[in-house]
Amino acid sequence: MHDPAGRDTVGAVGVRLVAALVAAAVAGCASGSERSGEPPGVGDEAAWEGAPESKLHVNNRNWLDMRIYAIRGADRMALLTITSMRRDSVPLPRSLLMGSGFRLQADPIGDRPYRSSMIYVRPGQTVWWRLENVLEQSSLWIYQDEEN
Repeated sequence: MHDPAGRDTVGAVGVRLVAALVAAAVAGCASGSERSGEPPGVGDEAAWEGAPESKLHVNNRNWLDMRIYAIRGADRMALLTITSMRRDSVPLPRSLLMGSGFRLQADPIGDRPYRSSMIYVRPGQTVWWRLENVLEQSSLWIYQDEEN
């Protein structure tokens, strides 16, 4: 349709509509990490390339042997099995460091499991988990390795 001045009114409305749709699409493409408040690249595996390794150290002061798992959502990943009154270490898989945090679970052989609070680990950090005989009295801390 044309108005008496010779302008294409349908075309102008169409251009405005397309511009509004493009603006909405660009705004909707913000990464999940930006919407969740995480720094950009946290969920991007390429951003971690060359980053220092993160580790888990477990000091099992419990009388029972333990299986240690990492829990993220409904997924459970076996990390290590540790004998009573022993210490052991394992590198943390990079997949645990990307995105949301995770919990550690100590599964005593012959007793009920114990889970840590939610933890967030960055490359180069070390998680120390000391499991006490009364598991609810266990302690967990995270620190940055001085070398990294």
